[in-house]
Amino acid sequence: MGTFLLIIFVVFFVIPLLRVVATVYKARRTMRDAMRSMYEAQQGQRAQGAEPHRRKAGWTSPIMRRKKITKDVGEYVKFEELPADPDSPADGYTRATYTRTESQITDVEWEDIK
Repeated sequence: MGTFLLIIFVVFFVIPLLRVVATVYKARRTMRDAMRSMYEAQQGQRAQGAEPHRRKAGWTSPIMRRKKITKDVGEYVKFEELPADPDSPADGYTRATYTRTESQITDVEWEDIK
């Protein structure tokens, strides 16, 4: 009887558990291989392009970037502060506005439920 229960336990619990573990391991390995291939492809693209100057310690020197807008584009404009008018409000809001609100329409008379 004990052997029969052991066989039932193995068939219904251990084998499905091993299948789940194998599936998870396979998915993890597939994801790791995909990430590794993307990383290697990226490293291959860097090797094909112009390699920046490498220093003895192994880290790269900062890349000199050009300015997006050169100095000869545009011109300098000198700004001057305008004196504040003491009669005008500080926020620039000069006149009051009136907003007409609609009256509330009620269609039902409310009664308290007892």
